[in-house]
Amino acid sequence: MSRDGGRGQGGGGEAHFLATASGSASAIDPRIRARRIEVQRDVGRQRLRRVVDAGLLLAVAAGFLVALRSPLLDVEELQISGARRSGLHAVVEAAGISVGDQLFDLRPGTVGRSVAALPWVREVTVDRGISGVVRIAVEERTAVAIVGDGDAAALVDAEGRVLAPVADAPDLGGRLVTVVGLPGDLAPGRFLAEEARDALEVAMRLAEAVPGAVSEVVVGDGLVARLVDGGEARLGDATRLGAKIRSLETVLTQVDLSCLAVADLRVPGSPVLTREEPCS
Repeated sequence: MSRDGGRGQGGGGEAHFLATASGSASAIDPRIRARRIEVQRDVGRQRLRRVVDAGLLLAVAAGFLVALRSPLLDVEELQISGARRSGLHAVVEAAGISVGDQLFDLRPGTVGRSVAALPWVREVTVDRGISGVVRIAVEERTAVAIVGDGDAAALVDAEGRVLAPVADAPDLGGRLVTVVGLPGDLAPGRFLAEEARDALEVAMRLAEAVPGAVSEVVVGDGLVARLVDGGEARLGDATRLGAKIRSLETVLTQVDLSCLAVADLRVPGSPVLTREEPCS
């Protein structure tokens, strides 16, 4: 019996040992368990932070969009400078901006192109500020000659752009030289053909060098300047123009112009004068 009992005890001891081994294998070290819990908490906190950050970004973006459409960012004032010939009303109408419009909807490039289409305008700068003030600075063109005659006569700049009828700017007409014989549409805002440039330059430089002495520049077989006091100066083409104008100045100031018919200045160093016959 003792052997059986011993075996029985031995069997019991063996069973107890296996049970203990199994229990030890499934148990988790408390430090490992605590670490895993901490890692899971960190992951949860990171997810929460991402959700909060995304919510804040959405809130800021929504607030920004609301602010852009609020009266705080309306056009409060429109300031226009330099539009002496164009006129304030014409610039405002071309710009298409009114007090109360949304600043966010204003496109400076589009506004600038619209204003630049006005005949007198050469360059435009458009600036919009967070204060609600929109500034439009205009640089206008300069009339250098008159093209055409009668009611169709128009002011033209050095680039050949038609600016306005002479009747709209009577203060300019008296000191400019008229160019006749140029083809082209004289509607304001249009450009004359490229070949008109030489005649316009001659008219401009004559008006500066001998103001009041030349009434017209005729475009035909060469350029001819008709003198206010009678006679004409034949200039040929626009080459050596400076020398030709200096030669004309000499003729006008140092030569007896009585009965002058033609001053041929095509060779500026050797002007040839022809007088009307009979001339006393």
